[in-house]
Amino acid sequence: MRKDNSEFITGFLSESGSFVRNKDYFAYAELDDIACWVIARGLDNDQEVESAELAAKSVLGYFLQKPSISRYRIRRYLQEAHRVLQAESHRVRLKASLTVIVTDYARVRYGVAGNTRLYQFRNGRLQWQSKDQSLAQQMVDGEEIAEDALDQHEERHNLLSYLGTPNEFRPFISKKFPLYDGDVFLLATPGLWEKVNPAEMQDGLQEATDPETWIDTLEDVVLSKQEHVVQNYTAAAIFANKVFKTDPQKKWRIIKRVALILLVLALAGGGALLFKMKEAERIADAATGMFEHETAGDAFIAESDYPKALKSYSDARNAANIVKNKVQAALLAKKIRITQLIVDGDTAVKDEQFAKALDKYDKALKEMKGREDFNQAEILEKKEKTQSYVLVMQWKKEGDLLFEAQDYAGAEAYYQKARKLALETSFVTGEKELRTKLDEVASKKTGIDKEKKTLDGDKLEKQGDESYAAQDFEGAIQSYTQAQEIYQEIGVLEKVLAMERKVTKAEEKLNPPAAPPSAGAPAGQPPAAQVNQTAPVNQTAPIIQTAPVNQTVPANPVAPTYQPAPAPQVAPTNQAVPPAETAPVTQPVQPPHANPPATANPTQEEAAKTP
Repeated sequence: MRKDNSEFITGFLSESGSFVRNKDYFAYAELDDIACWVIARGLDNDQEVESAELAAKSVLGYFLQKPSISRYRIRRYLQEAHRVLQAESHRVRLKASLTVIVTDYARVRYGVAGNTRLYQFRNGRLQWQSKDQSLAQQMVDGEEIAEDALDQHEERHNLLSYLGTPNEFRPFISKKFPLYDGDVFLLATPGLWEKVNPAEMQDGLQEATDPETWIDTLEDVVLSKQEHVVQNYTAAAIFANKVFKTDPQKKWRIIKRVALILLVLALAGGGALLFKMKEAERIADAATGMFEHETAGDAFIAESDYPKALKSYSDARNAANIVKNKVQAALLAKKIRITQLIVDGDTAVKDEQFAKALDKYDKALKEMKGREDFNQAEILEKKEKTQSYVLVMQWKKEGDLLFEAQDYAGAEAYYQKARKLALETSFVTGEKELRTKLDEVASKKTGIDKEKKTLDGDKLEKQGDESYAAQDFEGAIQSYTQAQEIYQEIGVLEKVLAMERKVTKAEEKLNPPAAPPSAGAPAGQPPAAQVNQTAPVNQTAPIIQTAPVNQTVPANPVAPTYQPAPAPQVAPTNQAVPPAETAPVTQPVQPPHANPPATANPTQEEAAKTP
């Protein structure tokens, strides 16, 4: 068995960086005669399905069913994983970049869809690396940008093919490479290769003795960049310390067998003729399809359906490559580039990446200059609308700064201006955010107004208290009434009732009630001081003495309330009042010259009649 006669050691790590979820995934399987390693990076935002894990497990599952190192079979592994992602795209479209490497322990072949990468090192030096399926890689291949600018170029994540793409899926499958003892492979997601360049990889490999040590060194390099946000990063290292040695004579036996088969076919001639006929038919179909797809693309452009136009132009270019029509392929490539820029701009607007959208529209306008097959006015309109969106967000930001500084009037002015422009340009999400901001400003202003009026009411209440203390009751009533009106306006019911009580108290002081007339006084005669005494329970009531006519009876300073005593007794008329007691006065004293007859009160009269 090949595995027992070779030595392949694998080490890997996968971290989420600054994020809670890790969208990367790595897995591998080593069989007796063949092995497979898969690394994937999820490109969607689905919260329930991990597209990278689903894609990697799909590739490994199909590999285990039919393990092979052939180009056809590896392409099938990737196509099946692509169909799985499409079938599972229920809430959002699942997308993933993926790289697979397969070896029979003597040779190796790999496949790429997206921008996950494979590096091969030999004798401590970088031998080769896989190519991304991105617009940035296309620009490098076209010598539009330098190769060393690829890892940081703004278009490095603008993928032309990936698992789950709605367009035609076109993964890259490499040829077979022979392996040598000591070869090293590195699989990496963008979170690692963006931060660790090949020179740093080589330096780390020089000091590493095993895959784990090397991987740890690469992680240290990533973290040493001290980025504010660290993306998900995954790396897998494969050390081929010993490869399987094949029989050198076997290769010649295979060559001889193939040569014999070709000789037989040549003699027969029929097989070659049949092949030529099928090839001619395929080329004719491709030529027809090339013009049909291009015509369909032009129609979609006229309808402003740029995603469908992009797919049609891509199909037309593929057909042009089949018929080897280089001129038509170049013309279609130009159309594809312009359409791709417009699609990218529209996508950036949906993601509210307005600066990126403006850049895409500017490039598209530059590319379509002088052409009549694209609607330049429409793209200019898209650009102007995007500029309005930028202005809306700028005004919103100015309003946010003033809001934080508690300048709510200034913030409201910016928000109103931004919301008006958002409504005019159909900027739905921006208008919704600004409406929320205006509600927050209104809430803050209402709170401040209430606090101010509360302070005004408290001030008036204090003035009323000071006027009341100075016995200026009219001023106090006026201040309390004004304070009550303010409290009523802001809905402070407790204060409203308190002011009502204070106003009532002040009015009582300002207009005291009249004293009621004394009981028993003759009509038209002013009441005189009376002293009434209530007899204690179970005691004999004091003797009630009527003062003589011409005698002046001194008034008791404190006039007790008069109540009839139970079982009164009448003292003799001529009996003197004891010195220790003061006879209660029951009748007002008349002036000396009036000389009216002394009259007892009704109780005394009733007591006198009693035997």
